[in-house]
Amino acid sequence: MESSPSIAIVGGGPSGLVLSRLLEVNGITDYVVFERDQSPTPGPNQQGGTLDLHADSGQEALKRAGLFDKFGNELARWDAACIHMLDSTGKTIANFSDVGNRPEIDRFQLRQLLLESIPQHKIRWGHGVKSVERRESNEKTVDDNGCIIHFTNGSSATGFRLVVGADGVWSKVRPVLTSATPEYSGKLYIEGKISHNNPSYSVAHELTGPGNMFVLGDRKMIAVQQLSDGHYRIYIGLIEPEDFYQRHIAANADPSEITEAMRSRFLSNEFFENWTPRVKDLIKNAEGPFRPWSLYFIDPESVGWDRCVAPGVTLLGDAAHASTPFVGEGVNCSMYDAVMLAESLVSHCGGNISLANMDKVELEAALAAYEKDMFIRGQDLIRRSSESGRMLFSDNAGSLLLEMFNSHTESEAVELENHRKE
Repeated sequence: MESSPSIAIVGGGPSGLVLSRLLEVNGITDYVVFERDQSPTPGPNQQGGTLDLHADSGQEALKRAGLFDKFGNELARWDAACIHMLDSTGKTIANFSDVGNRPEIDRFQLRQLLLESIPQHKIRWGHGVKSVERRESNEKTVDDNGCIIHFTNGSSATGFRLVVGADGVWSKVRPVLTSATPEYSGKLYIEGKISHNNPSYSVAHELTGPGNMFVLGDRKMIAVQQLSDGHYRIYIGLIEPEDFYQRHIAANADPSEITEAMRSRFLSNEFFENWTPRVKDLIKNAEGPFRPWSLYFIDPESVGWDRCVAPGVTLLGDAAHASTPFVGEGVNCSMYDAVMLAESLVSHCGGNISLANMDKVELEAALAAYEKDMFIRGQDLIRRSSESGRMLFSDNAGSLLLEMFNSHTESEAVELENHRKE
């Protein structure tokens, strides 16, 4: 086993990296990040899509991290905060040219921005977690929270005062704290790509522009979003069993054969044959290999745990409160979790620059203060996203979504007007 700093952050996604950066900014440098990827360079299926960062959460995290200027001046796509909604006949339901202060950034760009802001030796690449074990209390050393982290590469690490699980929906840290497990939402996306030389690129550009497009109807959807290099991601949204994609794949089948077989199904009467030709052409010409993305969530009633269950352990983001992506706040909520955890640790550390010197009672008080708010925000996100998912995949999705957007726009206008009067 290798000796480690006093803080282990499991997961090098946005929440784990924001926490790392905020610890650095506040002089708490005795941490290490364990990340399953082999290097900062992602594989073809790891780059992800685009994210909209909200002013009071994702953007606030970057401000506190001292990264907002670079984000705002070099990376943020301020003109991409637009949404075009259509029905299955191709008729426009609504076209919002500006949905507020929500600039887009590619997930890959956000990760690079955060990675470059912390010392590279603090990240242990190729350290996917297999399990986290807690020793019995009578075996625990004085300054150790009792956790042994076992990695898929065969190594392990221990000796931590604090272990933070920022390892997503299928967190390996979560079982130390709670028996809650993700549930399948009944919905999934199938993802493809539309490059610049794609026959449907001009249609995607016309209908989507620099932002996002949703085609809704018949309890299905097509979502399209532009990324920073101008190409588009297309997401085919369906209500289907959890094994929908896998059960139609022959063992050892070629990915291109699988893509073409699924494309034929999507263009049939079973799915999108009766949709407007321009939208069908997006499916017809979408580049593969298609990638299935099943959507999971944690029951909001299961979000939470008692601090006495596992002293010195906590969670961020999807590891704590996995939700479906239907309100576009997942990454924002997880980044704000990191802000609140860092703030709580700093306020309780008494000026110590190392958690190794932090009183255990104060550490637990810091975690309890962070979790009290995080549980409420996480539960609210899950409930709102589930409700939004029900609307998006309903028979009258367009009218319901338009009503929701109009209500949201009106409330934002009232809030702005009240602010001006104060």
